[in-house]
Amino acid sequence: MAVFRALEASHGHPTAEAVHTRLRRAVPGLALKTVYAILHELTALRLIAALPLPGGAIHWEQNTAPHGHLVCDTCRRLVDLPVDPTVLMPLVRRAARGFNPRGASLIVHGRCEQCAGR
Repeated sequence: MAVFRALEASHGHPTAEAVHTRLRRAVPGLALKTVYAILHELTALRLIAALPLPGGAIHWEQNTAPHGHLVCDTCRRLVDLPVDPTVLMPLVRRAARGFNPRGASLIVHGRCEQCAGR
């Protein structure tokens, strides 16, 4: 429960390492491996979602509703992007003839306002 609550309190897309750091004082002796195992179990139960990004980092979130993400290529900040699956999936099906998609992930890369102003 502590892992789930730490994820909820983050209001974002933390990595397992960030969740572990947040919990270290409250749960002494908590291993990073245990945090990963719990995050994977919560994902299997569809209570949270994993967001793998290029470069190997996996971020985690409680928002399991269909949506996309904006990713700043400079500071790596992640922001939810509302996406209507009734619009997205027909586009995917038209482009992927002979392929039966079961889902889609939309990640838009660019620079956030703070980084663009630097």
